[in-house]
Amino acid sequence: MIKHLICLAAILPLLSRADSVRPAGKPNIVVILSDDAGYNEFSMHGNTGFPTPHIDSIAKAGIRFTNGYVSGTVCSPSRAGLLSGRYQQHFGHEFNIPPAYSETNGLPLTETLLPAVLKSVGYRTIALGKWHLGYAPEFHPMERGFTDFYGFLQGQRSYFPLPKPTRLNQLLQDREPLAAEKFDYMTDHLAAMAAGYITRHKEQPFFLYLAFNATHGPNHTTPADLEMAGGDKIKAMTMALDRAVGTVLDSLRQNGVLGDSLVFFLNDNGGAAGHDNTPLRGHKSQTWEGGVSVPFAVQWPAAIAAGQTSDVPVISLDIFPTALAAAGIDKSPGNPLHGTNLLPLMTGRAGDRPHRTLCWKNGAAWAIRDGDLKLVAGNTDQDGGAPELFDLAKDRPEKNNLASERPDDVKRLTAIYRKWAAEVKPTPWGRGAEAEREDADEKPARRKK
Repeated sequence: MIKHLICLAAILPLLSRADSVRPAGKPNIVVILSDDAGYNEFSMHGNTGFPTPHIDSIAKAGIRFTNGYVSGTVCSPSRAGLLSGRYQQHFGHEFNIPPAYSETNGLPLTETLLPAVLKSVGYRTIALGKWHLGYAPEFHPMERGFTDFYGFLQGQRSYFPLPKPTRLNQLLQDREPLAAEKFDYMTDHLAAMAAGYITRHKEQPFFLYLAFNATHGPNHTTPADLEMAGGDKIKAMTMALDRAVGTVLDSLRQNGVLGDSLVFFLNDNGGAAGHDNTPLRGHKSQTWEGGVSVPFAVQWPAAIAAGQTSDVPVISLDIFPTALAAAGIDKSPGNPLHGTNLLPLMTGRAGDRPHRTLCWKNGAAWAIRDGDLKLVAGNTDQDGGAPELFDLAKDRPEKNNLASERPDDVKRLTAIYRKWAAEVKPTPWGRGAEAEREDADEKPARRKK
């Protein structure tokens, strides 16, 4: 159910404008992705310890989804799902890519990615930040549909310049490594680079995919941010992330394109260990809500009314078809998408639930949400790994296991999940300990109380 916080009279003019913006039907599309942040580390989710006003402003200027999900519980698979619009498990990308050069490990070339489709209709397609979808030349962002790339290929790296970077964590300008890394702090640097791309390409519709490595480990901060955060590194990193988002929004505004830019903000997976996922259970790599629920906010002032909150479940897979619809593209030329166009929901033209059922899988851990019921299994060996059943409408923290009271629902959801899981393809690189180690914080941060 969507709760409009402004009156219908104010909404109608915005909806009529949605049909007339950019005669070519090509708004700018911006996807801002944070990394490993905790659910309760954003003030729009009730965090009172420190504000995140710039990130919050996206929700205030458009819509906040309280049941926003990603399709993966860890970094690389989640990105594969977002950019393909498809459950990554169904094309063999269930696990993180190991941090070692490989000619074969990467997001399969059989998948058509969102930037490639947008590029085909005249978009400038720009990727910045963390890639984590393959290291060989054929997996490079500019071989997957991006016209520009500034960032690094590996799943994590230092937030400060590296005197001797490797070919996996070095900064690249398009395909070329920088002769020397000269910047102050990675989070601010990526935002400044994004602002520069916006300024240079504002006359052409652009797709900007800004994948921050913040707030993924290592937990590096600037001295000023750390002092302001009272010594709390995660707080300091999140404050820097919010500042960086503000830099991007300011650039859109100053260049006169904010109104006709469809902007998404979300995290790549649930908060990592050491982050605050209150009130959700679990964390990154698990299929409880704390591993798959993320901040999910969208704005498009020319088409989406401000001040909306929706409790309807949505997923990162929806970004692909939503972007296509905004750009006036009927369908992707690639494999069938698993996401749903959210524009009818966000503009008030249709209030139907985009997804009846959502599924997750990370090795032995899996879950299925059908309506408000969620069946979860494999996160622990407790009770022999028996599935747990929760009613998320009443129990979002997943504390009250209903499995013994509702065996028929357990059986029904298990059958639906198994049908979905029958389409899962094996991941060629498997679930290596090396990949999982790279994608975890070096040490979980200790939070000050």
